[in-house]
This record gives sequence, structure tokens and C-alpha cells, in this order.
Amino acid sequence: MNKIRQFKSPGEITALLKQAEYISNEDISTAVYIAGLLSKPLLIEGQPGVGKTEFAKSFSRALGLELIRLQCYEGIDDTKAVYEWEYSKQLLYAQLLKGKIDEILGDAADLSSAMDRLKRFNSTFFSEEFIIRRPLLRAISSPEPVVLLIDEVDKSEPSFEALLLEVLSDYQISIPEIGTMKAKSIPFVVLTSNNARDLSDELRRRCIYLYMNMPDSARQMEIVRTKLSTKVSDDFLDMINGMLSLINAQDLKRPPSLSEIIDWSVSIASAGIDREHVSVSSLGSLLKDESDQQKAFNALWKPQNR
Repeated sequence: MNKIRQFKSPGEITALLKQAEYISNEDISTAVYIAGLLSKPLLIEGQPGVGKTEFAKSFSRALGLELIRLQCYEGIDDTKAVYEWEYSKQLLYAQLLKGKIDEILGDAADLSSAMDRLKRFNSTFFSEEFIIRRPLLRAISSPEPVVLLIDEVDKSEPSFEALLLEVLSDYQISIPEIGTMKAKSIPFVVLTSNNARDLSDELRRRCIYLYMNMPDSARQMEIVRTKLSTKVSDDFLDMINGMLSLINAQDLKRPPSLSEIIDWSVSIASAGIDREHVSVSSLGSLLKDESDQQKAFNALWKPQNR
């Protein structure tokens, strides 16, 4: 089976991700390196908005691999995650078979012979030709390695994890009507979790674990610089960083996530807004609570903070 190439070091991963506009750190790159070395899934936990999903997208871009994403939610099952039968196509096949029934059974000696002839069509009726491949089956059916993102796995029910274990342990999927379908290539699997519930020990044991923290201020500004389409000065980044320090010092209901910091920085840069002209409305891409916006605005306009 093909698998993603081995990396020389965590530093190589950091450099590759930077080319894809993702600013990694030693913890992230080391976890990715180990996951690749052992061909194990990478489980990333952390608060929403710290860059878990963005990592998988950037990693696939960095390696030039297809990204296959399975978005988890309450009630997800194998028909949405693995496969389902294409019933309309099966029905058409059945109608075509019905039209040929006299030709097929015309010279059958008895009922037993007729049944034997009909049974030959069962394997065709339930074959890969009639399967709609969902993300998990698509990932292991790909002739070339892919990045498989199982996003927000904690939103699914615990019973769904049992379905994942076969895929993540042996890179295979069992389909009762067909048998076991083994992977043509080993995908690089990334699972993300926002800690909405505890994941099972069985699932955790099969993964390399990474807890992704909110980047520190220096890395935040490096990320902002990378994400802005136009070149920005150090003074601009210092201004953004200074305002964020004051804002985060407030008792906020919903502190800004990394993605919101990026959106806000982009909007501030595009609108040409400096600190003297920050308004409550200009904080709309950063803070999503009215009281938080007012606290931030008041903090920025306090005389001792000007």
C-alpha cells in the first residue's frame, strides 16, 4: 500500500506548512512527524478557533494531496460516513433484468435450475458498481494517499467511534454484501475535537495526541502577517498586538479565537483604520457579543490606555 512519504525531521514539516501559509510550532510539527512515521492518525484537541481544521487543509496543500473531509454531527451514521447503496441504479438494473427474464430462464430444466441462474445476478446487484462512496470509503479507496479530516468527532455519538476503529486500526472497511475492502493507500488521518465530550480510550490509543493551544502573541502576529494579502509594517502589527492585549485583559464572555483575530486584522488593514478610529462596529469581526464589544471599546479609549 502507498502511504505519505516519510519526513526527514519536524523542521521539514514546519517549512512545508509555512509554504502553505500555516505557521507551525515545535509541538505541532513533532506530532505530525511521529504520526507520519508510525502511520497513525493524529488526534488534535483544543478550543474552537485555534487552527485545528486549518492545519489539515494547509497540510494537504503543502503536500499536494486531496483533502477528504468528514464533518461529524449528532446522529451521523455509516450511510453518511462510509457508504450507501445507489438504490435508483439498482432499481434500473432490476428493471433491465426483468425484461430479460424469459431469455435467462427460457431453457431452465426445473425450478432449481432457474433459481441457480438468478443467483448469479446477486453478486452484480450488490457490487462496488452500485455503491455511493462516502468520505471514509473514498479515503481508503483512493489509489494515491489523501489527507482524511474527521472534523469535530466529539459531536458524534460514542457509538460512532466503533465504526471508526476498524478504519483507523487496519485501514479497511467491512461491507456485509461484498466483504472486507482494504485500503489501496494509507491516508494521513486528522481527527479534531473541541472537547464537547470525552472520546473513548480505544479511539485515543490508536492516535498520536496533540493538544493545540491558542498561539502566543508573537506567533499570532506572524500568522496575521502571513494571512494578509498585502505587506504590512511592524508598526501595524505592534498596533494590533497592543490592542489585543488590552482587549484580552477584559472579562470577556467570548474571547476572540485565532480565526477572528485574523478576520479583524484583515478588516482593519483593508479599511485603513488606526487605533484612533476604532469604533464598536469595527470590532464586529473580532468580538461576537455586544457587552464584549463595549468592554473592548471602553478599554481602548481609557485615557491611560491611549
